[in-house]
Amino acid sequence: MHKIKYSIVFILLLITSLNANQLKKVTLQLSWFNQFQFAGYYIAKEKGFFEDYGLDVTIKPFNFGINAVDEVDSKKADFAVARETLILDRVAGKKIVALYALFQESPLVLLSLKNSAINHIEDFANKRIMTTIDDASEVSIKAMLLSKNLDFKKLNFLEHSHDIMDLVNGNTDVISAYLSKTPFDLNNMNIAYNVFAPSDYGFNMYSDFLITSEDLINNDLKTAMAFKEAALKGWNYAFSNIKEASQLIYNKYNEQKLSIKALEYEGDVLKSMAFSNVNKLGEIRLEKIQRIYDLYNVMGLIDNQIDIKKLVLKPGSEIFLSKEENKYIDKNKSIDMCIVPNIKPYSFLQNNEFSGFFADYMKIIEEKTTLNFNLVETKNFKQSLDYFKSGRCNILASAQNISQRRSFANFTKPIIDISLVLVTKDNRNFIDDISVLKDKKIGIHKYYSFNKTLKQKYPDNNFVDVNNIDESIKKIESDELYGHIDLILTSWDKIQENEFNKLKISAKLNLSVPLSIAVRKNDLLMYKILNKAVESISEEEKDKILQKWLTIEYKKEFDYDLLWKVLIGFIFILAFFLYKQILLRKMNNTLKEKVDEKTKELQKINLELEERVKKEVNENLKKDTLLTKQSKFAAMGEMIQNIAHQWRQPLSVISTGASGLKVKKEIDGKIDEKLLDETLEKIIDTTNHLSTTIDDFMHFFKPNKKKQVFKIKDAIDKTLNIFNYNINNKKIEVIKNIEDVSLDSFQGEFIQIIINIVNNSKDAFKEDNTSDMYIFIDVKNKKNEIIIEIKDSAGGIDEEIIDKIFEPYFTTKHQYQGTGIGLYMCKQIIDKHMHGSIEVKNKEYIYKNKSYKGASFLIKLRK
Repeated sequence: MHKIKYSIVFILLLITSLNANQLKKVTLQLSWFNQFQFAGYYIAKEKGFFEDYGLDVTIKPFNFGINAVDEVDSKKADFAVARETLILDRVAGKKIVALYALFQESPLVLLSLKNSAINHIEDFANKRIMTTIDDASEVSIKAMLLSKNLDFKKLNFLEHSHDIMDLVNGNTDVISAYLSKTPFDLNNMNIAYNVFAPSDYGFNMYSDFLITSEDLINNDLKTAMAFKEAALKGWNYAFSNIKEASQLIYNKYNEQKLSIKALEYEGDVLKSMAFSNVNKLGEIRLEKIQRIYDLYNVMGLIDNQIDIKKLVLKPGSEIFLSKEENKYIDKNKSIDMCIVPNIKPYSFLQNNEFSGFFADYMKIIEEKTTLNFNLVETKNFKQSLDYFKSGRCNILASAQNISQRRSFANFTKPIIDISLVLVTKDNRNFIDDISVLKDKKIGIHKYYSFNKTLKQKYPDNNFVDVNNIDESIKKIESDELYGHIDLILTSWDKIQENEFNKLKISAKLNLSVPLSIAVRKNDLLMYKILNKAVESISEEEKDKILQKWLTIEYKKEFDYDLLWKVLIGFIFILAFFLYKQILLRKMNNTLKEKVDEKTKELQKINLELEERVKKEVNENLKKDTLLTKQSKFAAMGEMIQNIAHQWRQPLSVISTGASGLKVKKEIDGKIDEKLLDETLEKIIDTTNHLSTTIDDFMHFFKPNKKKQVFKIKDAIDKTLNIFNYNINNKKIEVIKNIEDVSLDSFQGEFIQIIINIVNNSKDAFKEDNTSDMYIFIDVKNKKNEIIIEIKDSAGGIDEEIIDKIFEPYFTTKHQYQGTGIGLYMCKQIIDKHMHGSIEVKNKEYIYKNKSYKGASFLIKLRK
């Protein structure tokens, strides 16, 4: 009996050993002592998530003297947790890559006691501040201090003892600490304290990056992706089960002897920071990384320019699936798919084949997942939705995520956000707001999700349910309806089909329809697979697909029409010319004496005709060129900010070309708006914040902070407080001539504008290498407006590109130094938020009896 037991034990040990040998051994270096800050990794190890992804993970504990980034860079660890200074590590030449950023805000703060009378940043002067070397170099802390014009020479920095009692006992006046840990200890001692958090001053930084080496990414991407997926699974579990995770740490990872309550407190705080302004755990936005990099650069911390895109792991051409998800695909290769068959060019049937934007998009997903989508044909959206609900199709390729559908469907991340527009007869006026059409009947599709949204937003409007846009168009032509509301490209396509000189787009609504892939509620694995595929497709790939269909529709609009016009004109001229030739021959037979005279007349007529032909052809070519240029502008989203202004003009009749231009601008503009919406998160508190992050621009079309009155001089001074004036051992001299004037607006956004313009001048000085470096800032208070001029002596902007600098993603800098969105964002903020204008030109002027030339930015703001 004992022999049997020993044999069983031996076999189990052998199986366990064989299984362990199949796992990939990797190491993770922590950046601090064990606590809830690393709970996701403990959970992934203890729950077997790492093993599920084929990994055998050793978690290396922290000790003083260990630098987690150096451990990865020197190949002593495969993965590590890194702090917000990761960008500076990359600048220093360390070949590391961030897989995700766990915390969207840094938990690092400064603390003072209430009874110390240190209640504001300005009170730090001549006080003792206890920090670690890393804490002092964290840009968020440094920027927060500099934003209040503190002189670092007057700050007494002490070496950190990591003992909060040094603050309590008065051994230091201010101490750096983690918001998730130290406040708990002070609360237990009933000690009142002040928190100075960089995020409260507009400096939102990522923290706790999961990093690996470039070598691992290049040679074993599968392992890197497996670790990332397993770790995120662990973090999702930890944040969903904070008490269970705290108990695990308390029992097994607790050399600091933390209490259960302390661990749970830490978990609650860190959870809020991990999900701050994001829907997906670990999300890294390149725009925010660029914003942080720009702040480093302004503060003079960037010695070597780097390509920040290489700092973050991009989604690859393939997606990483778990073993369970791969097994699902092996068993379910063919997936029945319903579509919306009549929203051209987004989704439609052509010769019984699925065509349009969503067709191309789903083909990419097929390539990424190896799935095969089998089209189930339907007549309309209602039938597609009914088929989907009844199980006749597994997925619905384009549907809006609304509450009524969540009981039977899961929805992937939105694929595209489509604007809604109003179609009317071409003799109707353009309008800004459809609420003024209360006495007009407007058709809306009765089965589309935005039907209910429109009725809720405009309860006083007279909306009429219709089966499709064709029904509305017939009623518009017979004056039964004033107009019809539908998707922008669908509307434009119908306008073209109906000779589009009778109809036009008269308004762009402040509403859009985000469309996703709907998956049946009981098919959770399919939902996870498709959501991963959607997240892996970049904005550039989506734009490329959309541009393809824009180009097809655009060519269809004018190519044939132009061809027929030229052909008919040519035939007419040829017939006229032949008629003249015959007539002249007859006259020659009867009037020989006038041959010479008539021949000369004929030559003259021929010359005139030739000139007319050339003129006509040139005019057509100009139209062709203009239309092509308009298409390009629409694709780039350039000039979208002018549409609202143009729609306010009392226009009654508009030509075909102008109507097309407006539509094309609106098409790409909304996509750009979304890119910005995904990257801009909140607006800086305008009275206390020095600068804004890219996230603060997320709502710049609908700002969620209140305006307030601030002095322009104070805002400019705050901006210049953190500006690094030194370039190549020379100093930039800023000459200010600012009248005492206040502005009722958003101070944080105003500061962002000044930072972008001044920083551009600084970069221009680097390239120009001039000996005299001046920046002039003049503010004048006029009767109805405030005029701000910012100019430099850096030689000006190349005249060939000066008209392009406000375009999105246009940059003259090296690819490692700029994204090309700074000045574009400035123009968006001024036009949309501040109701002003900005323009640039090269200007020559005299200063100190010497002639200079530079770029002059002129900002005009309405009072």
